Amino acid sequence: MTSPTRPVEAERVSRSITFRRGTPEDEPDTFEVMRRAMGSDISWSQHVRARRHLRSAPNSSYWVAEDTPRFGRSRIVGYAHSIVRDGVWQLTEFFVLSAYQRQGIGRTLLRCCLQDGEEAGASSRFILASYHPAADSLYIRLAGCFPRLPMLLLGGQVESLHPHSSHGPILDTLTPPSSLNPDSSEAPLLAEPVEAKPATLAILDHLDRTILGYTRLPEHLHWIAETGGPEGAARLFRRADGGTKAGEPVGYAYYGPLSTGPFLALNPADLPRMVLHVLHVAKLHPRMSGHLTRVEPYLAIPGCNEVMLQWLLGCGWRIVFQYLYMSSHPVPKLEHYVCHNPLHFF
Repeated sequence: MTSPTRPVEAERVSRSITFRRGTPEDEPDTFEVMRRAMGSDISWSQHVRARRHLRSAPNSSYWVAEDTPRFGRSRIVGYAHSIVRDGVWQLTEFFVLSAYQRQGIGRTLLRCCLQDGEEAGASSRFILASYHPAADSLYIRLAGCFPRLPMLLLGGQVESLHPHSSHGPILDTLTPPSSLNPDSSEAPLLAEPVEAKPATLAILDHLDRTILGYTRLPEHLHWIAETGGPEGAARLFRRADGGTKAGEPVGYAYYGPLSTGPFLALNPADLPRMVLHVLHVAKLHPRMSGHLTRVEPYLAIPGCNEVMLQWLLGCGWRIVFQYLYMSSHPVPKLEHYVCHNPLHFF
């Protein structure tokens, strides 16, 4: 049984700071810490469902640092959250208010999450980190996570995305074909809605293990609930060339009003047409088509994904933010992958 509190080293931590496990009642306060630490006007509505999922999912570690002065009201000044999936530990959130940084608070929060990860059986770790020297030093020293490659957030207009002349067609079981080049030499793909059926979930697990090296069923169930089913834009892709491998799963894609991605393809060259197709599907659904016209989407691209970077930049998209993929293990096959955005998930 996990303890609601944990002995912490007092080195450089003020006596007014206490550490405890987070609760659902802490969500408004920890969101405010995240908003202030990021220095941006982020929307609670865009993040609330993902945060609730992460807090309630298996092997979730949620710690808060609370300033408890002798007189006056206590308040949360920092927090950290991590998950373990299939033996892989990920730090999903880690924020400390600027006035409380460099006091050992972040170090203690990180240690609490790391210890929970060890108790949950994690054998490897990764972090999607900002370029923050103090925090990145902690990730190296305490978590054994080293900078492996840059991650790039790109934004632009959906209307500017155009298929390459080589992009083959995608045949959808529910919607009219998307406007890709029917004369392409590329084999066509068949797209079907992603649904929470045992056979489909087994396919998603297999694709994740092949490319990422681990599985994450709780996240797929969350993404399916948010973007899947007949009314959603989530798609599973199969080969449709009529050969011996016809029907073989080759990738998946998720898109919804509150999130973009992830996208995974066994062949990286298929990623652009998968992105185009789910955007095409989204335009056909009233609850998502309006979102596409009001909000500029963002795609989170690993720096090694040359196909997506060349395509998006060639379509006039721009790099709006950079961060780091840090890990204790070699980089998985991220040239086959586009991350989830917002960055609660990988």
